[in-house]
Amino acid sequence: MTETTTHVNLAQSAFCRELRSKKYYFLQGVPTVEKDILDGSNHCWCRLTAQAIGPDGELVQPADCSASRDCYRSLFDENE
Repeated sequence: MTETTTHVNLAQSAFCRELRSKKYYFLQGVPTVEKDILDGSNHCWCRLTAQAIGPDGELVQPADCSASRDCYRSLFDENE
């Protein structure tokens, strides 16, 4: 009999693990609200593209970089 192992990620973070801002580098925990990520400039970018446009061609903003996007990656995903 052959066994198959399937990884199931039950925990999703509020924001994509690739979302970045200047304030991101000073975080002392998991960001749970937009103000945890955004500073006064409200500028953020995707770590994968290094731009304000994500891999899916859409704008990068905390409110938009969530599990509803195909390029989303959870902070809690152990396979990343």
